[in-house]
Amino acid sequence: MPEAGVGVEAEVSAACRALAPRLGLGEVRPRVIGRFSNLVLALEPTPWVARVATGTAGPRAEPAWARREIALAQALQAGGAPVGAPAPGMLAGPHQQAGWRITLWRGLDLRPQPPEARQAGRALAACHAVLATLPAALAPGLAVPEPWAPLDEARRLLATAPSGPATTVLPGDVRAGLLARLDTLACALRARPAPPQWLHGDAQVNNVRALQADPAASVWLDWEDACRGPLEWDLAGLVGAGRIFGGPEQAWAEAALAGWRERGPPIDAALLDACIEARALFVVAWTAWLGPDLPGRRERLAARLAWLRRGQPGAAAAAFIPAASPRRP
Repeated sequence: MPEAGVGVEAEVSAACRALAPRLGLGEVRPRVIGRFSNLVLALEPTPWVARVATGTAGPRAEPAWARREIALAQALQAGGAPVGAPAPGMLAGPHQQAGWRITLWRGLDLRPQPPEARQAGRALAACHAVLATLPAALAPGLAVPEPWAPLDEARRLLATAPSGPATTVLPGDVRAGLLARLDTLACALRARPAPPQWLHGDAQVNNVRALQADPAASVWLDWEDACRGPLEWDLAGLVGAGRIFGGPEQAWAEAALAGWRERGPPIDAALLDACIEARALFVVAWTAWLGPDLPGRRERLAARLAWLRRGQPGAAAAAFIPAASPRRP
Protein backbone atom coordinates (compact mmCIF):
# COMPACT_ATOMS: atom_id res chain seq x y z
CA MET A 1 0.00 0.00 0.00
CA PRO A 2 1.22 3.54 -0.65
CA GLU A 3 2.30 6.10 1.85
CA ALA A 4 -0.24 8.70 2.83
CA GLY A 5 -0.97 11.17 0.06
CA VAL A 6 -4.16 13.18 -0.18
CA GLY A 7 -6.09 10.33 -1.80
CA VAL A 8 -4.90 7.81 0.77
CA GLU A 9 -5.79 10.16 3.62
CA ALA A 10 -9.32 10.48 2.28
CA GLU A 11 -9.66 6.69 2.00
CA VAL A 12 -8.32 6.10 5.50
CA SER A 13 -10.57 8.80 6.98
CA ALA A 14 -13.58 7.16 5.33
CA ALA A 15 -12.53 3.78 6.71
CA CYS A 16 -12.26 5.21 10.24
CA ARG A 17 -15.70 6.80 9.95
CA ALA A 18 -17.15 3.45 8.85
CA LEU A 19 -15.34 1.51 11.57
CA ALA A 20 -16.34 3.72 14.51
CA PRO A 21 -20.05 2.71 14.67
CA ARG A 22 -19.05 -0.98 14.49
CA LEU A 23 -16.98 -0.44 17.64
CA GLY A 24 -19.71 1.46 19.46
CA LEU A 25 -17.97 4.82 19.12
CA GLY A 26 -20.77 6.49 17.17
CA GLU A 27 -20.07 9.15 14.56
CA VAL A 28 -16.48 10.42 14.50
CA ARG A 29 -14.60 13.17 12.69
CA PRO A 30 -11.15 11.81 11.78
CA ARG A 31 -8.40 14.43 11.79
CA VAL A 32 -4.89 13.62 10.57
CA ILE A 33 -2.33 14.38 13.27
CA GLY A 34 0.67 12.37 12.03
CA ARG A 35 2.13 11.36 8.69
CA PHE A 36 4.98 8.89 8.70
CA SER A 37 5.02 5.25 7.59
CA ASN A 38 1.73 5.09 9.49
CA LEU A 39 -1.10 7.57 9.26
CA VAL A 40 -2.34 8.78 12.64
CA LEU A 41 -5.82 10.26 13.05
CA ALA A 42 -7.64 11.70 16.06
CA LEU A 43 -11.15 10.26 16.14
CA GLU A 44 -12.95 13.33 17.47
CA PRO A 45 -14.86 13.69 19.73
CA THR A 46 -13.69 10.36 21.28
CA PRO A 47 -10.46 10.10 23.31
CA TRP A 48 -9.04 7.59 20.80
CA VAL A 49 -6.43 7.89 18.07
CA ALA A 50 -6.32 5.55 15.08
CA ARG A 51 -3.01 4.31 13.66
CA VAL A 52 -3.27 2.96 10.14
CA ALA A 53 -0.47 1.09 8.36
CA THR A 54 0.18 2.75 4.99
CA GLY A 55 3.83 2.72 3.86
CA THR A 56 4.80 -0.42 5.79
CA ALA A 57 1.60 -2.33 5.01
CA GLY A 58 3.04 -4.24 2.05
CA PRO A 59 5.96 -6.07 3.69
CA ARG A 60 4.05 -6.20 7.00
CA ALA A 61 0.63 -7.22 5.76
CA GLU A 62 0.11 -9.94 8.39
CA PRO A 63 -2.04 -8.80 11.33
CA ALA A 64 0.53 -10.39 13.69
CA TRP A 65 2.58 -7.18 13.42
CA ALA A 66 -0.24 -5.11 14.93
CA ARG A 67 -1.19 -7.77 17.49
CA ARG A 68 2.42 -7.90 18.68
CA GLU A 69 2.62 -4.11 18.94
CA ILE A 70 -0.55 -3.94 21.03
CA ALA A 71 0.46 -6.84 23.30
CA LEU A 72 3.86 -5.28 23.92
CA ALA A 73 2.44 -1.81 24.62
CA GLN A 74 -0.08 -3.31 27.04
CA ALA A 75 2.68 -5.15 28.89
CA LEU A 76 4.84 -2.02 29.01
CA GLN A 77 1.95 0.05 30.33
CA ALA A 78 1.25 -2.57 33.01
CA GLY A 79 4.91 -2.42 34.01
CA GLY A 80 4.85 1.36 34.41
CA ALA A 81 6.99 2.15 31.35
CA PRO A 82 6.62 5.60 29.71
CA VAL A 83 4.76 4.56 26.55
CA GLY A 84 1.66 5.45 24.58
CA ALA A 85 -1.20 3.23 25.72
CA PRO A 86 -3.46 1.23 23.42
CA ALA A 87 -7.22 1.38 23.84
CA PRO A 88 -8.52 -1.15 26.38
CA GLY A 89 -9.31 -4.74 25.51
CA MET A 90 -10.67 -5.61 22.09
CA LEU A 91 -11.19 -1.94 21.23
CA ALA A 92 -7.45 -1.70 20.53
CA GLY A 93 -7.75 -4.05 17.57
CA PRO A 94 -6.29 -4.68 15.11
CA HIS A 95 -9.38 -3.99 13.01
CA GLN A 96 -9.84 -4.36 9.26
CA GLN A 97 -11.93 -1.84 7.36
CA ALA A 98 -12.00 -1.31 3.59
CA GLY A 99 -8.64 -3.07 3.30
CA TRP A 100 -6.91 -0.97 5.98
CA ARG A 101 -5.44 -2.32 9.22
CA ILE A 102 -6.39 -0.02 12.08
CA THR A 103 -5.41 0.02 15.75
CA LEU A 104 -6.75 2.37 18.41
CA TRP A 105 -4.70 4.19 21.03
CA ARG A 106 -5.38 6.64 23.83
CA GLY A 107 -4.88 10.20 22.60
CA LEU A 108 -2.07 12.18 24.19
CA ASP A 109 -1.42 15.91 24.14
CA LEU A 110 2.18 15.86 22.91
CA ARG A 111 4.70 18.57 22.13
CA PRO A 112 5.59 18.57 18.41
CA GLN A 113 9.34 18.92 18.92
CA PRO A 114 11.73 16.27 20.31
CA PRO A 115 11.96 16.16 24.10
CA GLU A 116 15.01 16.99 26.17
CA ALA A 117 17.55 14.44 25.03
CA ARG A 118 18.83 13.04 28.33
CA GLN A 119 15.28 12.59 29.59
CA ALA A 120 14.37 10.76 26.38
CA GLY A 121 17.33 8.43 26.92
CA ARG A 122 16.38 7.76 30.53
CA ALA A 123 12.80 7.01 29.42
CA LEU A 124 14.11 4.50 26.85
CA ALA A 125 16.18 2.82 29.57
CA ALA A 126 13.02 2.57 31.70
CA CYS A 127 11.26 0.88 28.78
CA HIS A 128 14.19 -1.51 28.34
CA ALA A 129 14.07 -2.43 32.03
CA VAL A 130 10.43 -3.50 31.69
CA LEU A 131 11.06 -5.20 28.34
CA ALA A 132 13.80 -7.31 29.95
CA THR A 133 11.22 -8.85 32.29
CA LEU A 134 8.81 -9.93 29.53
CA PRO A 135 8.66 -13.50 28.22
CA ALA A 136 9.46 -14.21 24.60
CA ALA A 137 5.86 -15.33 24.05
CA LEU A 138 3.76 -12.24 24.69
CA ALA A 139 0.33 -13.81 24.17
CA PRO A 140 -1.17 -17.19 23.25
CA GLY A 141 -1.02 -17.81 19.52
CA LEU A 142 1.36 -14.91 18.88
CA ALA A 143 4.55 -16.11 17.18
CA VAL A 144 7.88 -15.17 18.71
CA PRO A 145 10.16 -13.42 16.21
CA GLU A 146 13.66 -14.79 15.81
CA PRO A 147 16.49 -12.64 17.18
CA TRP A 148 17.83 -10.26 14.54
CA ALA A 149 14.61 -10.47 12.50
CA PRO A 150 15.12 -6.90 11.17
CA LEU A 151 18.18 -8.14 9.27
CA ASP A 152 16.06 -10.78 7.55
CA GLU A 153 13.45 -8.15 6.69
CA ALA A 154 16.13 -5.85 5.23
CA ARG A 155 17.44 -8.72 3.14
CA ARG A 156 13.97 -9.47 1.75
CA LEU A 157 13.49 -5.82 0.82
CA LEU A 158 16.89 -5.54 -0.85
CA ALA A 159 16.44 -8.84 -2.68
CA THR A 160 13.00 -7.89 -4.01
CA ALA A 161 13.12 -7.08 -7.72
CA PRO A 162 12.78 -3.29 -7.85
CA SER A 163 10.22 -1.47 -9.93
CA GLY A 164 9.35 2.16 -10.51
CA PRO A 165 11.45 4.70 -8.57
CA ALA A 166 13.34 1.99 -6.66
CA THR A 167 15.07 0.93 -9.90
CA THR A 168 17.03 4.17 -10.10
CA VAL A 169 17.37 4.70 -6.35
CA LEU A 170 19.33 1.46 -5.92
CA PRO A 171 20.72 0.12 -9.21
CA GLY A 172 21.38 -3.61 -9.40
CA ASP A 173 25.12 -3.43 -8.69
CA VAL A 174 24.60 -1.20 -5.66
CA ARG A 175 21.83 -3.46 -4.38
CA ALA A 176 24.06 -6.55 -4.79
CA GLY A 177 26.87 -4.89 -2.84
CA LEU A 178 24.52 -3.92 -0.03
CA LEU A 179 23.16 -7.47 0.15
CA ALA A 180 26.67 -8.93 0.42
CA ARG A 181 27.56 -6.45 3.14
CA LEU A 182 24.36 -7.19 5.04
CA ASP A 183 25.00 -10.94 4.85
CA THR A 184 28.51 -10.52 6.30
CA LEU A 185 27.21 -8.40 9.17
CA ALA A 186 24.25 -10.67 9.85
CA CYS A 187 26.49 -13.71 10.14
CA ALA A 188 28.81 -11.92 12.57
CA LEU A 189 26.00 -10.45 14.66
CA ARG A 190 24.30 -13.80 15.07
CA ALA A 191 27.58 -15.34 16.20
CA ARG A 192 28.12 -12.69 18.89
CA PRO A 193 27.06 -13.81 22.37
CA ALA A 194 24.43 -11.24 23.29
CA PRO A 195 21.29 -12.24 25.21
CA PRO A 196 18.17 -11.16 23.32
CA GLN A 197 15.25 -9.33 24.87
CA TRP A 198 12.28 -7.40 23.53
CA LEU A 199 13.24 -4.06 21.95
CA HIS A 200 11.46 -1.01 20.58
CA GLY A 201 13.02 -1.72 17.19
CA ASP A 202 12.96 1.88 15.93
CA ALA A 203 14.19 3.89 18.90
CA GLN A 204 14.91 7.17 17.13
CA VAL A 205 14.07 10.81 17.68
CA ASN A 206 10.79 10.78 15.71
CA ASN A 207 9.30 8.16 18.03
CA VAL A 208 9.63 9.96 21.36
CA ARG A 209 7.78 13.06 22.50
CA ALA A 210 7.16 15.04 25.69
CA LEU A 211 3.76 15.68 27.20
CA GLN A 212 2.39 19.21 26.88
CA ALA A 213 1.37 19.17 30.53
CA ASP A 214 4.78 17.91 31.70
CA PRO A 215 7.70 18.67 29.35
CA ALA A 216 9.99 16.61 31.59
CA ALA A 217 7.99 13.45 30.87
CA SER A 218 9.07 11.65 27.70
CA VAL A 219 6.85 9.00 26.10
CA TRP A 220 8.05 6.40 23.60
CA LEU A 221 5.61 5.75 20.75
CA ASP A 222 5.18 3.55 17.66
CA TRP A 223 6.16 0.01 18.68
CA GLU A 224 5.42 -1.53 15.27
CA ASP A 225 9.09 -2.46 14.76
CA ALA A 226 9.32 -4.31 18.10
CA CYS A 227 11.75 -7.20 17.82
CA ARG A 228 14.08 -9.36 19.89
CA GLY A 229 17.81 -8.75 20.06
CA PRO A 230 20.52 -7.11 22.18
CA LEU A 231 20.06 -3.61 23.57
CA GLU A 232 22.71 -2.32 21.17
CA TRP A 233 20.22 -2.65 18.28
CA ASP A 234 17.93 -0.07 19.88
CA LEU A 235 20.89 2.13 20.80
CA ALA A 236 22.02 2.02 17.17
CA GLY A 237 18.60 3.42 16.31
CA LEU A 238 19.10 6.13 18.91
CA VAL A 239 22.52 7.36 17.72
CA GLY A 240 23.05 5.90 14.24
CA ALA A 241 21.48 8.66 12.17
CA GLY A 242 23.22 11.33 14.23
CA ARG A 243 26.62 9.75 13.65
CA ILE A 244 25.93 9.68 9.92
CA PHE A 245 24.49 13.18 9.52
CA GLY A 246 26.25 15.04 12.34
CA GLY A 247 25.26 18.52 13.53
CA PRO A 248 22.36 19.11 15.94
CA GLU A 249 20.98 15.65 15.13
CA GLN A 250 24.14 14.05 16.51
CA ALA A 251 24.23 16.35 19.53
CA TRP A 252 20.70 15.29 20.53
CA ALA A 253 21.44 11.61 19.91
CA GLU A 254 24.64 11.53 21.94
CA ALA A 255 22.96 13.36 24.82
CA ALA A 256 20.12 10.83 24.68
CA LEU A 257 22.65 7.98 24.82
CA ALA A 258 24.28 9.65 27.83
CA GLY A 259 20.87 9.74 29.53
CA TRP A 260 20.33 6.06 28.71
CA ARG A 261 23.73 5.19 30.22
CA GLU A 262 22.59 6.74 33.52
CA ARG A 263 20.00 3.97 33.90
CA GLY A 264 21.01 1.19 31.51
CA PRO A 265 23.58 -1.63 31.78
CA PRO A 266 27.05 -1.48 30.19
CA ILE A 267 27.21 -1.26 26.40
CA ASP A 268 29.31 -3.45 24.11
CA ALA A 269 30.95 -0.71 22.01
CA ALA A 270 32.05 -3.02 19.18
CA LEU A 271 28.58 -4.52 18.95
CA LEU A 272 27.04 -1.04 18.90
CA ASP A 273 29.28 -0.04 15.97
CA ALA A 274 28.25 -3.13 14.02
CA CYS A 275 24.58 -2.48 14.81
CA ILE A 276 24.91 1.10 13.54
CA GLU A 277 26.22 -0.22 10.23
CA ALA A 278 23.52 -2.89 10.06
CA ARG A 279 20.82 -0.37 10.88
CA ALA A 280 22.08 1.95 8.12
CA LEU A 281 21.58 -0.94 5.70
CA PHE A 282 18.12 -1.60 7.18
CA VAL A 283 17.06 2.03 6.68
CA VAL A 284 18.45 2.07 3.13
CA ALA A 285 16.42 -1.05 2.32
CA TRP A 286 13.22 0.49 3.66
CA THR A 287 13.86 3.85 1.97
CA ALA A 288 14.27 2.11 -1.37
CA TRP A 289 11.02 0.22 -0.79
CA LEU A 290 9.05 3.31 0.27
CA GLY A 291 10.47 5.52 -2.46
CA PRO A 292 12.53 8.68 -2.17
CA ASP A 293 9.87 11.27 -2.94
CA LEU A 294 9.08 12.72 0.49
CA PRO A 295 10.98 15.95 1.29
CA GLY A 296 14.55 15.25 2.36
CA ARG A 297 14.33 11.48 1.92
CA ARG A 298 16.42 11.30 -1.27
CA GLU A 299 19.16 13.40 0.33
CA ARG A 300 19.25 11.30 3.47
CA LEU A 301 19.40 8.11 1.41
CA ALA A 302 22.35 9.51 -0.54
CA ALA A 303 24.10 10.48 2.70
CA ARG A 304 23.65 6.99 4.15
CA LEU A 305 24.99 5.37 0.99
CA ALA A 306 27.99 7.72 1.02
CA TRP A 307 28.64 6.88 4.69
CA LEU A 308 28.50 3.17 3.90
CA ARG A 309 30.89 3.63 0.98
CA ARG A 310 33.39 5.44 3.19
CA GLY A 311 33.51 2.54 5.64
CA GLN A 312 35.34 -0.65 4.73
CA PRO A 313 32.70 -3.35 4.09
CA GLY A 314 32.63 -5.81 6.96
CA ALA A 315 35.06 -3.82 9.11
CA ALA A 316 32.58 -3.50 11.97
CA ALA A 317 31.92 -7.24 11.87
CA ALA A 318 35.61 -8.14 11.68
CA ALA A 319 36.29 -5.99 14.73
CA PHE A 320 34.37 -8.29 17.03
CA ILE A 321 34.13 -11.73 15.39
CA PRO A 322 37.29 -13.09 17.14
CA ALA A 323 36.66 -11.39 20.47
CA ALA A 324 33.40 -12.93 21.74
CA SER A 325 33.80 -10.87 24.92
CA PRO A 326 31.72 -11.78 28.00
CA ARG A 327 28.33 -10.16 28.13
CA ARG A 328 26.25 -8.87 30.97
CA PRO A 329 24.10 -11.57 32.59
